[in-house]
Amino acid sequence: MDTKDMVRLSSLTKLSVTLLLSLVTTVSFSGVTGAQASIRFNSPSLGAPGNREAGASRSAPCAASDRGLVALLPETNLGLTTQAYPTFFAYLPPTTATTAEFILYHEGTDELVYSTSFEITGDSGIASIQLPEQAGQMPLEVDESYYWYFTIVCNPTDRSADMTVQGGIQRVAPNSNLLSQVEAAQPQEIPVIYAAAGIWHEALSTLVDLNRANPNDPTVNANLDELLGSVGLEAIADEPLF
Repeated sequence: MDTKDMVRLSSLTKLSVTLLLSLVTTVSFSGVTGAQASIRFNSPSLGAPGNREAGASRSAPCAASDRGLVALLPETNLGLTTQAYPTFFAYLPPTTATTAEFILYHEGTDELVYSTSFEITGDSGIASIQLPEQAGQMPLEVDESYYWYFTIVCNPTDRSADMTVQGGIQRVAPNSNLLSQVEAAQPQEIPVIYAAAGIWHEALSTLVDLNRANPNDPTVNANLDELLGSVGLEAIADEPLF
């Protein structure tokens, strides 16, 4: 699938910014304490077109198992973020391919925001792509929606063989309550706070950072398993982080 074909896929439906900001404002964090070891994502009742799973990977010529490519998103296929340069995650199944791509577009205008390709080893695991904070790179704008594709390139000369997933993202402005809770929290509390607020990208990225810094911490490992399990991704919760 080439870039033009992907742009023609269904774009994100226009989201209600007022509703999203209301969601973030009304969340209460009074129950979050340092002793709380569990985490569950409070998914907003809003979604985006696309498919977070590439389907049965055996249909792709570069598949090396029955598992498919998966975008790490809630079932709604939409992730909220408060960051100008957020991090995106996808599960890579075993594959004989050596290249992957990430492409991000602005919803509505279909303007290309960012694209990159990189080498992959073929091993299964969870990959991350951060929108780079560098000269010339547009940040995500508050109250704006975007859609993105993560692709495993099976055959560079025949892009119809690609394994591709599509997800949505919207940047929202954090309210003062959320900011004060995060600023006062211990590191292990921060993912819990974001998860309770329905802010997917920060809930996952802060938890992944904790896992990488403390790979043998049972609480961090359990929270990562629980967060992914709470959005139906328990099958890949124990996969290694790239």
